[in-house]
Amino acid sequence: MFSLVLKLQSLLPTSVRLAPIRALLLLSVTGLAYYFTGRLGLAVAQPGADLALIWPPTGIALAALLRWGAFTWPGIWLGAFAVSLSAGDPLWLAAALATGNTLGPALAAMLLQRRGLHVELDRRRDLTLYGLVGVAGAMLVTATNGTFWLLVSGALPWADTARALRAWSNWWLGDAMGAVVVGIPLLTCSRASLIATVGGWRWMLSGPLAIAALLGAAWVFTVTHPAHGNASLLLFAPHLLLWCLAASSGLFAASLTALVVTLGAVVATVHGIGPFAAPQASGSVAALAGYLCSLLAIPLLNAALTGELAANEKRWQLALAVSDTGVGEWDLRTGRIDVSPRWLAMLGFGSAPSGQQFERTIQSIWSSVHADDTQSVKQAFEPLLSAAGLSCRAECRMQCRDGSWRWFELHALVAERDGGGKPLRIVTTARDVSDRHAARDRQQLSESLFQHLHEGLLITDAEHRVLDANPTFSAITGFSRDEVLGTVPALLRPAPPGSASVEQQLAMRASLVACGSWRGEIIDRRRNGEPCTLQVTVSEVRSASGTLLNHVLALSDITIARRQLEQLQRQAHFDELTRLPNRVRLAQMLRTALLSSASDGSLLTVCYLDLDHFKPVNDRFGHDAGDRLLVELASRIRRSLRSWAGGDDVVARIGGDEFVLLLRTATLEESRHAVERVLRQLSEPYELGIVEGPVTITASIGATVYPLDDADAETLLRHADHAMYGAKQAGRNGYLFFDAEHDRRAEARFVALGRVQEALDAGEFQLFFQPKVDMRAARVIGVEALIRWNHPEQGVLSPAKFLPLIENTGLSVHVGNWVIEQGVSQLASWLLQELDITLSVNVSARHLQEPLFAQQLAALLARYPQAVAQHLVIEVLETTALADIDHTCQLMTECQALGVRFALDDFGTGYSTLTYLKRLPLDMLKIDRSFVTNMLHDRQDLAIVEGVIGLSQTFSCTVVAEGVETAEQAQRLIEIGCDVGQGNGIAPAMPADAVAPWVRGYRGLPMQQALVTA
Repeated sequence: MFSLVLKLQSLLPTSVRLAPIRALLLLSVTGLAYYFTGRLGLAVAQPGADLALIWPPTGIALAALLRWGAFTWPGIWLGAFAVSLSAGDPLWLAAALATGNTLGPALAAMLLQRRGLHVELDRRRDLTLYGLVGVAGAMLVTATNGTFWLLVSGALPWADTARALRAWSNWWLGDAMGAVVVGIPLLTCSRASLIATVGGWRWMLSGPLAIAALLGAAWVFTVTHPAHGNASLLLFAPHLLLWCLAASSGLFAASLTALVVTLGAVVATVHGIGPFAAPQASGSVAALAGYLCSLLAIPLLNAALTGELAANEKRWQLALAVSDTGVGEWDLRTGRIDVSPRWLAMLGFGSAPSGQQFERTIQSIWSSVHADDTQSVKQAFEPLLSAAGLSCRAECRMQCRDGSWRWFELHALVAERDGGGKPLRIVTTARDVSDRHAARDRQQLSESLFQHLHEGLLITDAEHRVLDANPTFSAITGFSRDEVLGTVPALLRPAPPGSASVEQQLAMRASLVACGSWRGEIIDRRRNGEPCTLQVTVSEVRSASGTLLNHVLALSDITIARRQLEQLQRQAHFDELTRLPNRVRLAQMLRTALLSSASDGSLLTVCYLDLDHFKPVNDRFGHDAGDRLLVELASRIRRSLRSWAGGDDVVARIGGDEFVLLLRTATLEESRHAVERVLRQLSEPYELGIVEGPVTITASIGATVYPLDDADAETLLRHADHAMYGAKQAGRNGYLFFDAEHDRRAEARFVALGRVQEALDAGEFQLFFQPKVDMRAARVIGVEALIRWNHPEQGVLSPAKFLPLIENTGLSVHVGNWVIEQGVSQLASWLLQELDITLSVNVSARHLQEPLFAQQLAALLARYPQAVAQHLVIEVLETTALADIDHTCQLMTECQALGVRFALDDFGTGYSTLTYLKRLPLDMLKIDRSFVTNMLHDRQDLAIVEGVIGLSQTFSCTVVAEGVETAEQAQRLIEIGCDVGQGNGIAPAMPADAVAPWVRGYRGLPMQQALVTA
């Protein structure tokens, strides 16, 4: 039985499933109730009449199915089966009868539930549904099924059609009576109905009414007789009492009392007592059934109408509450006004305890109206007192319970008048419109600010068409409001291709997409053609759903401020006489030039120029002539300067006759030629407009070359100054390059290179290996070989300490060969240990350009099985791969024929083009750690990472992220399509003997656990 209950429960919706124990209990209660009431029905059945005047089990079955659900049908079936067996029916007949007795109520319950029956029967629709489907339809099924099987069993003869029809109709009548008399009390029984019957002091009314109805019914059925026609009116005394009981206590109390009356009536009738005790009368059964059903007719209709009225009232109250409207009814005869709970709540009086503090008189309403609004409200209400006035409207402030004032909108109409047209009752509605007044005040404030703001404002629609412009905009631009309405501002119109505004508009659109606003300066023209500089802020206005509604442009005229700023900048950074950069500006340009030289690999020649014997020119010809000489000299130096892709040559005046030149060259020889060219131009005669004719003057130049002189900006100037003094000491009119520091560094570098060679010969180098993992699957896919120097004095040194020193020397090739040989040997050992991982080896630019690189690699791999080559990955820097694209492509093709794969390391830090990348037969792209480190906080770095991932998919390459330090970085990489990562957050570089245990024990912990579950 318990397993059956579980199966039945599984068929029900989750929302109506019960606990198995409770479901089994309800099923048992249903079955037992059906059995015992069935036995009771058999006990009171008229012998030999094929009739049970009332069959209570049908009401129990229908109520159980409607109240508890379809899972109770086994209990109904078992109860019906037991009743049939107890009546002496054979097993097969008992099963057939039980099936029909279960099927009828089950079908009715299913249909009623689908039609939305209220078990409280508080609507006329519910009464109709229950009568047609539950009483008539379901009982037709049970009666037809029972009669059929009685005919089949021989209990009823087939030939006696009249008896079969009588048995069928009596069966239907008894089941219908049970569904009405027993089913209705069970359906309407609830906690609320019990409280309505006996809760509080209600029993003092419902109790006497129920007892009176029972006593009246008892008197009718014990005293009256069919022959006593004069007592027929007393038969309906219980009806009146049951109607009173239903009106006062509800349908449950009336239907329960009617059930008791019905049971007593049936028992009395069976025993020949009462007005319907005429067994031989053909209409006595129908009369009894009609009488009993009429007992519930009036309470049922009363409950349905009352329920509909209550539902309508509830709907109206709900509608008023949703519309935030309070209602008041003013009785002019008594001066009393009844206000709804919503009105009280809007005034802050809240629920009943607080609401009782509000005096429900019209005087309390007038006293709560603001003194400034009282007169206008009374004037608005005055027409209602006349015979012609129907309604009025007013707005006023009313004081709330906490002392605050809120705006209310009042609508009043006359609901009742006397015969002379004088109003007797007025209904008033109130709505809190404080928010509307506040919005109106804010609107007025906004309009005032819009009109008087010192910034020009333009408001456009989503298509950039101007909707409004304030007076300040017209004052700034010269365009009137009417002229710009409906037009598109120049800033928002597409810029002509190739113009300087294209880049600015792209930046503006990107900023609007990213953060909804943009701020910048634009050069525009006023209506009269005068150029002006405007500070513009563009902001988007979106709806709550995110739809773009407007653009707001705020303009400030900064033309004068910009001119003053430019003048101050010229004074602060440029020499007033020669218009050349001064010492302050030189410091900025020198720092920029050093960065550019370091990035593009060019030479920067820093020259310190001093005129020879300039003071005698001033003394002899005057300061004006000296100034003209300096101006002409500055012009000649400018003409001698050249432009480079990485930046232009520059000159600055740092003193009276002292100048500094920053010259970009490719070689040291070119630096000497550039200095000589400047000296030649300066030595030409100068026309100063003096009677003595042209003046000839020479200069001495000291120079130093960066990065050969790898010093900071101040030191470079000091070195050039030092060299300039050397040139003067050498006879003037010449130049001298600073080279002492270069010599010292060259010697130190030579010593350092020798120490690296000694370390290689002594076996002081060691390979460490850093894992690369599939962050999504938490699986190790390979390791990268990283060289370390076990220095006997300084400990373990990272590659950054010694690899740059040997980068462009033959020693870098020897070290590279050692790394490849050691790495391949270790890879072969791991493969023998069934460790399925790849090994990545970095190859320098110098090593990659070796003519026999591919042949030497092939000879090395030939010593090992083919699988070693297939697990080997060679990593080359982006700048290395593109140094000689043709040679690199040929070399990679030869190595890939051996089974080796290639990865492009530190991708994104070089100057590669898509055309070059398309030519390279790459297998992997490695995102540089500098982008991964800041991608969570820098949108540009994140965009670069996403771009590299997209490129890798385009070129069918695996993408690897370097520098993964945190779980957040790893999670973000997985989300944007990069599954393979490497970094100290996953695992630091480790010795070779620690790799195998780490790989086998790797389960995504500690940091990768978050990545595996992502």
